[in-house]
Amino acid sequence: MAQEIIQCERMGINPKWPKYKKIAASFNLSDRSYEDMQLANIREYISREDANRPPEQIPNRRNITHGSFDMLSRGRVSRALALAPDTPDWLNDAAHWLRYYQVSQMQKFFWHHRFNILFPNHPNGGLFSFSMEAAANMMAVMAILGWKDAVLYQGYLTHAALNRSYQLQLQYEEEHRRAQAFMLRLFADWVGDVSHQWPAYAYDEPIYETLLAHWRTPDPQDLVPCLLAACDRHTHSSGKNTLKKFYDFSENNDLYRVPVGILHLFRLREWEGLKNPVLDHPLMAPPFDQLLPEQPVPELDELMQGILKRAREDWPQYDEVLSLRALMS
Repeated sequence: MAQEIIQCERMGINPKWPKYKKIAASFNLSDRSYEDMQLANIREYISREDANRPPEQIPNRRNITHGSFDMLSRGRVSRALALAPDTPDWLNDAAHWLRYYQVSQMQKFFWHHRFNILFPNHPNGGLFSFSMEAAANMMAVMAILGWKDAVLYQGYLTHAALNRSYQLQLQYEEEHRRAQAFMLRLFADWVGDVSHQWPAYAYDEPIYETLLAHWRTPDPQDLVPCLLAACDRHTHSSGKNTLKKFYDFSENNDLYRVPVGILHLFRLREWEGLKNPVLDHPLMAPPFDQLLPEQPVPELDELMQGILKRAREDWPQYDEVLSLRALMS
């Protein structure tokens, strides 16, 4: 086994890998206009003030939160991780917005479910707006924070969405996000009772295939060559998307220098009672050089509780559709 793992070829660090200072400088932390607008939409939703708008101007005319809600939440989670080296309170920030993301995914998944019931003959066949890329990244962040129940729910919800073809088709079929497919395949291997038939690209990275085959090896040192190769690959898979080239870690998620895939694997090993190695690689810089202690899960704030209150009033079947039992089936 060790001989096979050692065969993982290293690419070396990408000389064009985005520098931390450049990443940090790209955030305009003083501009909260987008955040304020989305939070205003949420307040309008939970207070039902959207009923006062003309039909063509109602952002919540589908009885669901505005679609930008999950973009806001996942963007703020990613920003918290991207700026973690210089932000002492990054964990609280990430945890706060990760709870927002969880609610946003419940809303999005439920509306996909309702859309197929309400419009069974829609010419487009459905909404196709579920981001596999973001779902995998956020699942990995939940693992980084040690939220086991959240990882389980997010993993099953994402597989349910993929198996029902709720995902963004262009992203899923043509952008070839192998790192995110790897994280979801690793989850499926961990739980053992869920799967998805991925496109061919998800199976063509030898580094990931080797890690998937051997991630439970008892001796953590056996994994080091392949884990270092995966770190190298992360640096080469980081960059700005173009019309012809898409990166696993791009301006869409700001995770250029955050080892989400490695730490996701580490946490699953920890939950399996296995030890993890220490990796000497620039990607594994503090605070991501080792697993954090499991973090507390904050309570949902009034806005998120308000969203769930309205959703349950409008859709009596909301909790049943989104139950873990239903997702697992």
